Amino acid sequence: MRLCSTCQGEGAKQPLTSPLTKGGLRGVHFTKGGLRGVKQRLLLSLLTVAIVSACSSTIVERSKTQTPCRVVQHVRGETCIPVHPQRIVAIYQSSLAHMLALNSKPVAAFMGAVLGKVDYLADKTDGVEMIYGSPLSLEQVVLLNPDLIITLSSGESQVIYNQLSQIAPTVVLPWVETKGNWKQHLQDIAGVLGKTELATQLLDDYDRRIQQLKQVLGIKSAADQKGAASSKENRQQPIQISYLNVSRGQLNYGGKYFANGILDELGLSAPRPTTFGILSEETLPEIAGDILFIATYSESDRSILKQLQQKPLWSQVKAVQQNQVYLVNFSLWYGYNILAAHAVLDEIEKYLVNTP
Repeated sequence: MRLCSTCQGEGAKQPLTSPLTKGGLRGVHFTKGGLRGVKQRLLLSLLTVAIVSACSSTIVERSKTQTPCRVVQHVRGETCIPVHPQRIVAIYQSSLAHMLALNSKPVAAFMGAVLGKVDYLADKTDGVEMIYGSPLSLEQVVLLNPDLIITLSSGESQVIYNQLSQIAPTVVLPWVETKGNWKQHLQDIAGVLGKTELATQLLDDYDRRIQQLKQVLGIKSAADQKGAASSKENRQQPIQISYLNVSRGQLNYGGKYFANGILDELGLSAPRPTTFGILSEETLPEIAGDILFIATYSESDRSILKQLQQKPLWSQVKAVQQNQVYLVNFSLWYGYNILAAHAVLDEIEKYLVNTP
């Protein structure tokens, strides 16, 4: 990372001559039904300039102002971002949550349509414009007047990166490349915001909580169990937990979902397929956990689950037989961020420790 006094590092783009540069964007007004006439031509001009300028695989974006900026490396090259950005737009839930955890509140966040309302962040997003739905609207991004856009290397924002980077300096952080590693994403966000020490502290706090909860649940490490092999009590296996989510009419099971990763860290995961799979009614008895947590995405998915619970094979599920099935918050257990991780631990503690 390096500083550049006027955001004109080596390979930096020359100032755009489009009428939309500098203060020109502020004079454009968009109608609800779409762009018409001159306004349409102006936005198309902006997008054309973006496409033409994408000739190099390594890009150094030039800030729209002459204020000092610093160069950060990311998936799509290098970008010179404001030293102290004031109007950050976050795209996707994970980026928003990690920014909030790092005490850096964006002006807006595009949440997409995957999770619906993310209620566990509600008390932390005062002052943040939460924008739900898909596709991502360039009109809305322009009107937010951002000085920095943070997004991921997946989904539609990756496709329209060139357009986004002409609205404001845009940083694309790895996601596909890290297979959705939320801890790495927290560190990547912190690197952009200059808060790496705080990110390390947050991850250390999370690891301590994992160890504390394991201690409360009496889960011993492999070394501890080996050293106490003669003890009947220590030879007992800890409770095993399975996680199932019902979304878009399907029963999704296995793989390393965000929630399954947390269960792995706790040493509580029941045997499951190593890759993501879809369960059918006939394969329900394959759910091996003593306890089953189920997250449902929508009202229709909740109806599907209710119908499933009336089927004979449902009674053959081990956790059902032990009356240990709990419905949990989908947006939490699919959260992929530090705040959701703590909230998942809260729910595990609620049902395993605090339930009479």
